[in-house]
Amino acid sequence: MSNQIKNDYVPPSNASAFFIPHPEANHLNAQDVAFELISGAKNISVATFQCFKNGNELMIDAKIIANLIVELQTKLEMIEQILPLAFGSGEV
Repeated sequence: MSNQIKNDYVPPSNASAFFIPHPEANHLNAQDVAFELISGAKNISVATFQCFKNGNELMIDAKIIANLIVELQTKLEMIEQILPLAFGSGEV
């Protein structure tokens, strides 16, 4: 019997699923979005770690941890998609 948690997560295939720039947006706007995503990912990482006692004993339901990991994965994928816009030619 597997103790894996079933997850319905399906990653998006392109940046437009996350970020549709305003016609007047530039690389600075994309950098702001990237900064907020990174900040959110760091917060999720801290929250996930705090769910463990002494760094290795799970103190809450594993499904909560799984959901936090999915949220973190989503933010990381969003960051991956936005970085080329944030540090590209200046055009978004």
